[in-house]
Amino acid sequence: MSSGLVYRTTSFATDAPFFGGSARPFSQGTRMPGEPARARLPWPGGAADRGRRARDTAQSLPARADLSPELEGARTSAEMEQPVQFDTTAIQDAAQAMEGILRLHRRAIHRQPELGFAEHRTAGYIESVLSELGVPHRRVVGTGIVAVLEGSGAGCVGVRADIDALPVSEALGREGYRSEIDGVSHACGHDAHVAVALGLAKLLAGVDDLPGTVVLYFQPAEEGPGGATPMVAAGVLDDPAPQAVLGLHVSTRHPSGVVALRYGPATGSDDGFDITIHGAGGHAAHPDTAIDPVPVAAQIITAIQLIMTREVDPVTPAVCTFGSIHGGSRHNVIAPSVALQGTLRTVDEEVRALLVARIGEVAQGIASAHRAKASIAHRAGYDAGFNDPALSELVATSARSVLSEHRVLTESKPSLGGEDFYAFG
Repeated sequence: MSSGLVYRTTSFATDAPFFGGSARPFSQGTRMPGEPARARLPWPGGAADRGRRARDTAQSLPARADLSPELEGARTSAEMEQPVQFDTTAIQDAAQAMEGILRLHRRAIHRQPELGFAEHRTAGYIESVLSELGVPHRRVVGTGIVAVLEGSGAGCVGVRADIDALPVSEALGREGYRSEIDGVSHACGHDAHVAVALGLAKLLAGVDDLPGTVVLYFQPAEEGPGGATPMVAAGVLDDPAPQAVLGLHVSTRHPSGVVALRYGPATGSDDGFDITIHGAGGHAAHPDTAIDPVPVAAQIITAIQLIMTREVDPVTPAVCTFGSIHGGSRHNVIAPSVALQGTLRTVDEEVRALLVARIGEVAQGIASAHRAKASIAHRAGYDAGFNDPALSELVATSARSVLSEHRVLTESKPSLGGEDFYAFG
């Protein structure tokens, strides 16, 4: 599980507890246990449960309700309380006991994937689980949800889980939980993220007297157009105000049962661009009477890759990929135009600005040299994301206290995948 980590303030207890997770938390082939009764987890020095999460206070929510109950117990202090020791064995046992119900959550969400800002069923499902747990929550920006597990201490930590799916058909799927929505699937693991966050809610709701407050942010539209910024603009970081926010993401590049972290640069900026080469159509046997955009497009693609290797510091992560080329309809007809679509990724803002400018200059220059014209449309996406090194170390230390040393990995290279989580910083 790769984590994103941002600080909200500069003061944070360096050994406050966090909870680790699995890269692929749903193992296959195990018996599906029934959900156990809610066990109260002992927290040394904690008071008896005060009933703030009692089931009899929970309200049953309709699947598409858009409710906004007031959040309770805002924690705005810039100081965390003294570190609290906790029983890692009890936590692991409680987490293991939830495996069956978490698998059910993940599969239920996987069957009904929804695109950004249209996650109505997903949000309703999350609300119903939180209500059953007695966890106060409210809707924001349509399908976003903020849930608060209030503790007795002054510290406050946020955890974000994205909830949307992708406009991608699921070619293969397990019988019984394959996507039931044509052309939409959870191809990026957000169904697992939701299940993990719901498991965290259940785990912490069973703790006697939490030493701090935990806020869960169920965020819509990470895959686009972006749900983190609207949530922040709606004030989700104001009450309660977290001193740190953690993000998580499943990974296919790591073995099951590990936590992987990055210090510093973590994700790339995500820019898209469309280049259209305008030539003049004609017969393939008479190219001298036409302006063929196909070889012009080929030269533009090659020249842009030359920019990447000759104008960017070779140790600076940067990549430009063309994912789409469209032009022409017959083997013997010169097309009047060719359309290219590409993406630009880097972790350096100066390099980003340079490449955006140079892509346009090169495309127009090459097109002009061959009597064609090029039009370029640039779409600025998410900015690069950076993890706070001190918070990364805190999470690594805490994860090692719950897991073993070899199950906590430190990654030296950033991913150039785009991510809007860092708007929570």
